Amino acid sequence: MKYARFQKSNEISYGIVDNGEIIQINNNPILGSYEKTGKSFNEADVKILCPNPNPSKSLCMALNFGSHLGERGAPTRPEPFYKNTNALIGPGDPIKLPSDAGLVACESELVAIIGKQTKNVSEQEALDYVFGYTCGNDVSARQWQGGDDSDIQWWRAKSSDTFGPLGPYIVTDIDPQNIAIKGYVNGVEGQSCHTSEMLFSTANAISFISKYVTLYPGDMLWTGTSGKTPPINPGDTVTIEIENVGTLENPVEAA
Repeated sequence: MKYARFQKSNEISYGIVDNGEIIQINNNPILGSYEKTGKSFNEADVKILCPNPNPSKSLCMALNFGSHLGERGAPTRPEPFYKNTNALIGPGDPIKLPSDAGLVACESELVAIIGKQTKNVSEQEALDYVFGYTCGNDVSARQWQGGDDSDIQWWRAKSSDTFGPLGPYIVTDIDPQNIAIKGYVNGVEGQSCHTSEMLFSTANAISFISKYVTLYPGDMLWTGTSGKTPPINPGDTVTIEIENVGTLENPVEAA
């Protein structure tokens, strides 16, 4: 099943996406059951919004692809960090770069959205707690991560306003370890990987996190990025393509 959050006139709704048509439903599907309202719209006639704008938290996997390690050694356990809700934007919304951010990179990622309360789950059962998956761009200001103006924590490097594009859809019933991911800047491929390359699988990461932090419906796991992440600048367009999930595109502007 494929879902979208969308706006038509002044009304914001969720819907089921089917061959270019959006069938309106009366509830956020992440949070529980729903019914069709009887209304449907052509996808081209609505604005597709950030599919999950208000999670209680997002955790992002650092160093989860061998190709992204550089000279650093591989972690011995999942290494998640938090990304704040203020960073989240939807398809087509501009990524706005602060004037003092220095080098900023885009990171193409598969994002898992939790569907029910998750605590102390095993790796074998962890995916049963996932509602679905979407595309994410973990925008990252490298200067604030480890450059001349480095912070102790990644609070602004990863969570400045607009540094978390998400969408366009939430897709259910896919294998998160069997998906191709590509990232482009201005149509030029900058990243290409497969989720089977993850050092810690989606299920492993959820199981590990749930030992210490309870996950609630709508919470998200950003599963990590690969390779050398391409820089972005005002005037650029960033595109994330994830097999069987969708294409997320955002322009880049100066804040």
